[in-house]
Amino acid sequence: MAEESRIYPFQFTGNGGEYFRIWIVNLALSVVTLGIYSAWAKVRRKRYFNNHTLLDGHNFDYLADPVAILKGRVIAFGFFLAYALAQKFLPWVSLVLLALFFLATPWIVARSLQFNARNSSHRGLRFDFRGDLGEAFRIFVGWGLLMLLSLGMALPYLLFRKTAFIAGNHAYGATRFDFQGRAASFYGIFMKASLIMLAPLVIIFAGGITLASLDHEGPVGMAEMIGALGMGLLLLYAALPVVMGYVKARVARLTFLGTRIGALGFAGRHTARALIGLYVSNLVLIVLTLGLYIPWARVRSARFWLNNLAVVGPEQGLDGFVAAAGAGLAATGAEMAEAFDVDLGIA
Repeated sequence: MAEESRIYPFQFTGNGGEYFRIWIVNLALSVVTLGIYSAWAKVRRKRYFNNHTLLDGHNFDYLADPVAILKGRVIAFGFFLAYALAQKFLPWVSLVLLALFFLATPWIVARSLQFNARNSSHRGLRFDFRGDLGEAFRIFVGWGLLMLLSLGMALPYLLFRKTAFIAGNHAYGATRFDFQGRAASFYGIFMKASLIMLAPLVIIFAGGITLASLDHEGPVGMAEMIGALGMGLLLLYAALPVVMGYVKARVARLTFLGTRIGALGFAGRHTARALIGLYVSNLVLIVLTLGLYIPWARVRSARFWLNNLAVVGPEQGLDGFVAAAGAGLAATGAEMAEAFDVDLGIA
């Protein structure tokens, strides 16, 4: 960046003990009310994390109406119930519903992104999402099918198109984001990740050939074979968090470096090694505490992503945005996405 550029750092000020009190109350009230309170719990959770996220000393806010979220969840639950009943009594109807849900995925994604963006703000200006439904259909249905037909070979390009769609169609006030990444960079990430996953498979294969060539008979030979396969599987499972951390950190880096808003860009210091350590330690502590560490794990994750991120641009760069009016949206898309676990994350 030019010498006159200024760094506007993100900062997360939340702490695990404070969020634990919110989390445990949300959990208890959601159970007591048979899930009805979960809409208010979601607003409290997102508002806590937004309010404790600072950019240049100013916090973000989350403005969604819990009633709107509850209505969306009722519709999502109704669809899920209809699918479950159809699967039990009319299997062919469940297949039709599943196909309809797949075709509706682009709408669910777009509406979810719009709802969450328009209910988030910073310094009094709301965000927005202006993605085209036709483009969403081409990515999540067209390229999604091609990814399956290509046995995963098209996955890097699908991720590139998805990242460009999400990062490039958000707006802050009247200023739209722009994504300038390249598909080739995503293929490079997945090629390296494939090599990491290939190493345990090579060990399993080589160990199997070696043991098969030895002149062993009876339980001794079988024990050695089982031991070698078990060791290989352990290495394979150990490689999974390494690959996940590597891919997520590298994709996040490409996303941040490739995204601009007006004269502003992003700079990140996220490393794969730190993210892998975060994943592993969070998982171990959650298991050891029977889930009670979850609030601290979420706070640690938020602190990792935000404290290593900054906006870079000219002086007074954050003061030049003009608010754009955004009409209210129904929450159905956001809740359908959450109910059926549609992945919307870009980092």
